[in-house]
Amino acid sequence: MISTDRSNIININQDTYGTLGLIKNQILGKFKRLMDANEAKSVYQTGYFRGEPMPYAYTFAPFGRRNQAVIRAIKQGQKLEFALNGNIVGHMVVSSVYKLENPYNSIFAAREIELDEDNKTGKYAVSGEFEIYDNNLAKIKENVLNRIKENNYQKVTALMLTADPFHRLHERLVRMTIDKADITIIFLICTLENRRNLDFKLRLKTLEYFVSNFLPNERVVIVPFENTYLFSNHINPVLECLAAYNFGATKLVVGQNHGGIGMFYDHNQPNTILDSVTKNLDIELIVMPELVYCNQCRTIVSIKTCPHGQHHHIKYKSDTLKELLFSGILPPAILMRKEISAMILSTLFPNRFENFQKICNDLFPNVGLLEDRTQNDFYLDLMSLYQTTSLT
Repeated sequence: MISTDRSNIININQDTYGTLGLIKNQILGKFKRLMDANEAKSVYQTGYFRGEPMPYAYTFAPFGRRNQAVIRAIKQGQKLEFALNGNIVGHMVVSSVYKLENPYNSIFAAREIELDEDNKTGKYAVSGEFEIYDNNLAKIKENVLNRIKENNYQKVTALMLTADPFHRLHERLVRMTIDKADITIIFLICTLENRRNLDFKLRLKTLEYFVSNFLPNERVVIVPFENTYLFSNHINPVLECLAAYNFGATKLVVGQNHGGIGMFYDHNQPNTILDSVTKNLDIELIVMPELVYCNQCRTIVSIKTCPHGQHHHIKYKSDTLKELLFSGILPPAILMRKEISAMILSTLFPNRFENFQKICNDLFPNVGLLEDRTQNDFYLDLMSLYQTTSLT
């Protein structure tokens, strides 16, 4: 831990840190500096920068009175260090300090409506080259691009998931994507901190388990966007196109109900507001139909191909599934794979039963010896009892 009272240190939060990482590693475009006033103005006016789509300018005006005081006192050519939770995580060399004309167009203000006053963008911005010391994201991107190049993959498809929780429709979507691609990139994105959201590491664990055990994992790569909320709730699908493109994707899969794509029909052909962006980037946007479970078809179907009415359809609502999970209830297997449910419940309720082994011995058959079961085993065996059919 270091003292953050020095005059050349500004404090940043995790989201700012994650966004700096995206910029530095050229995940949102080739430009990788913090912009000056003229560069920012160009983005404000056109939505492009140096020929690339850019929905937000890379203007950096750190939040908080102390940060703003440091910015206003800093001089051109001086070094400014970034502190996160008391640790120095990066630095920049200052090129200019200026007053923001349009703070709401800053990449760091994309989620500002959800922040308290102490975390909102300041009035004065700083530009210049910068470094982020953790290069894990850079390694992941390099590995993905090298894998694509070495295997000469031509069909690289990407999709973004919160997997909160990872359910059967996610499985179907991933399988449909893999079926028509040489390799599939799954971006796991952060959800805003909420007591009813699953922890990022738990969601990553469930996704990795599914890929390792139920998919040809040589054709799938997971990219965890752990440190940024920029993609949560799909606030701007242009950002998703940019990230997919800069990871080497030739196609991006989104759902029909994806927030922000602006779906409309022209001469019976589906169109979105992203069409011009995808053409500019040379990446194809694939809009998947809405999927449901039909209790007449007895499988997952598209609402466009199922002849039965909505009263036969079961929809996969993440909030409802989480209500069950946070209440300690196993979701039905048609909604979530039992292994995934068991993994989540055993994490949410690690010491749920006082006489755990006795309950297991009373409920489940054994081979004549007392078996030590884990919490995860308990939920798997319990689901097997639910699926017994002779008495139901």
